[in-house]
Amino acid sequence: MCSWSFGYGGVHAACADVALVLAMDASGSISDAEFAIQKAGYVAALMDPVVQSAFDDAGVVDIASLFWADSAYGVQIVPWQRVTSRDDLAGFAARLAATPRRISGNTDIGVGILAATELFEEDGRCADRRVLDISGDGRANTMTGRSRGIALAPARKHALDRGVTINGLAIADKDGRLGEYYRTAVIGGVGSFVIEVDGLESFPAALRRKLHRELLALNEVVCPDAVGPDCRRY
Repeated sequence: MCSWSFGYGGVHAACADVALVLAMDASGSISDAEFAIQKAGYVAALMDPVVQSAFDDAGVVDIASLFWADSAYGVQIVPWQRVTSRDDLAGFAARLAATPRRISGNTDIGVGILAATELFEEDGRCADRRVLDISGDGRANTMTGRSRGIALAPARKHALDRGVTINGLAIADKDGRLGEYYRTAVIGGVGSFVIEVDGLESFPAALRRKLHRELLALNEVVCPDAVGPDCRRY
């Protein structure tokens, strides 16, 4: 559990139980309409009662979000919010919903991973668990010779060396083996996993399941047809 410290006004939580970064693909393979669906899926998932209960059960959660794409654009960041109530979560979801997309270009997954790691490493920020939730619809694709490009493998290693768990949501409608790629080249860390969807239509439900599992570090058995004693459907 998180550590505690004494400061002006009494006792407060110095470290979160979970620090969670939501990293969304904004590369050129994602149209504006698809991006809107992806972002709306995250907002809806954050406001889902089951996910909100998972935030409650997870303890103190720090959450931030970023849009990643081509290294030439950098990233767009929705800053950290400490979530100790559902009002906190609603406020963060509203800020995420109001953030317009300003980036595009290549699918530089390393940019997203490195930017998220830098968020976790901000001065004074600590958490018992660091979780990066990254979603995308393609494999790493950076322009050869671009000086600002971020290679995926070293960015991933940098994150894992700092205790970050990277989980993936692979939107596999354009690449039927994207889930396998995410498993071998993107995710990593304790309890890491990939959820694969065949299109953005099934994205919101998959994301709700993913967030619940990430927050509570569950080893869930997914039951598509029936709900048994060890399974839940979200």
